[in-house]
Amino acid sequence: MSSRKLLVLTGVVVLLFAFIFLIERKLPTTSERDQKGELYWELPESQVDSIRLERGSEVVELAKSADSWRLLRPEAYPADSFAASDLASQLANLKKPAGESEGEGEPERYGLAKPAARATLGWRDPKKRGEKHSRTLEFGLDIPGTDLAAARVAGERPILFVPASLSAAVRKPADEFKSKDVFGGPSLDVAGIDVARGRGRLALSKKNGIWWLEQPIADLADRDVAERFAGDLSTLRVSEFVPRTQSADLSALGLAPPVYRITLTDAKGARHGLDIGSTKSDGNSVYAARDGQVFTVGNSLVDELSKEAVAYRDKRLVRFERSDVQGITATVGPKRRVFSRQQAGWSLDGRTILAGTADDLMTAILDVESRSVLDDAPIAVLSARPPEADVEIRLAAGPPWKVSLYPFRGELAAIVSRRPGAFAVARVAAAKLTDAIEKAGTAPAVTPGKTPTVKSR
Repeated sequence: MSSRKLLVLTGVVVLLFAFIFLIERKLPTTSERDQKGELYWELPESQVDSIRLERGSEVVELAKSADSWRLLRPEAYPADSFAASDLASQLANLKKPAGESEGEGEPERYGLAKPAARATLGWRDPKKRGEKHSRTLEFGLDIPGTDLAAARVAGERPILFVPASLSAAVRKPADEFKSKDVFGGPSLDVAGIDVARGRGRLALSKKNGIWWLEQPIADLADRDVAERFAGDLSTLRVSEFVPRTQSADLSALGLAPPVYRITLTDAKGARHGLDIGSTKSDGNSVYAARDGQVFTVGNSLVDELSKEAVAYRDKRLVRFERSDVQGITATVGPKRRVFSRQQAGWSLDGRTILAGTADDLMTAILDVESRSVLDDAPIAVLSARPPEADVEIRLAAGPPWKVSLYPFRGELAAIVSRRPGAFAVARVAAAKLTDAIEKAGTAPAVTPGKTPTVKSR
């Protein structure tokens, strides 16, 4: 083979490779084409940032910022992301029904002389400094006996036959484009709850994974109760939106002033407010308002909002994350034991012990629950006596926890640092703690890298 033919063949191979690499690999596969179907057009859906719907005198405007949609008209409010994204997708990738194509005819026959609705899709071209583009689709009559509707591009003659579902989506009431997630849904990471109710106030905050009561009393909050309350609020859903003609008189709905005013603070410090008003006549929902929008929510929320602060106080004496614990000092009678966490593991009075021993002790401490709050306990008198048992938990950050147990009225009274007042503790519960301390205190020493053996009796 001559060198010339070799060069020609080499050039052909290079061109073929370039075609495959640059063009063919970007073409949709057969399965992708089958799934997508034949299209009238395919616009850059990822760059779509606005939708304008005109239905007679009503105008609905939606705008996209980052990954979220917002309703601008007829009133500003967070949009239902699924409804807005689905409509944008249908308009950007307009499917051509099987067997149908563009037609010709008089617009009057298809209801397009005076379109029932118009949808304008707006997008920006990032390659041309955000140059704005738009396309307006006009909708006419639904074709009897089919699932098609007549449409056309504004300013053009050809009649398009589009899915009737798209025509229906364009004509949806404005309320159906509003988000029914009052606070944004379960993705909201709640770090604070503030409920103003008349002259009273309930406030909870989450710090380092631990929930605390801040108002009307500063105390440790029950994590399970607080988390459930936060979850109920973050996932709160709108039952129905109240027409503007009815929502104009807020006082009639118990919203001026509101019965309850809720403020959620998320992990980033952003605040989200909600007003709760009176119960609706159906007895199943209450009026609520947020961002100038009035709607109803289930009245089960009111039961939670009306609870007294005592329902949120933790029955457990202390709360901590095990990974934060750096040491424990436990004293029962004359015996004092010091557990310390070091890089190599846990030690007891200077000798190495198994990590499981310390973990069991932490479990016993966390499991101690109070029976009630002792509002009338003489704390000063109790503190002047030697406690039956005393436990201090040192943390990597922040002040330590300290629990002191004193005899009181046949049972025990617990005074806990970082918590107000005293707590009644049954002797049975205290005995479980002291037994755990005794067991941990007699744990055998271990040599690093070796597992201790237990002698059979």
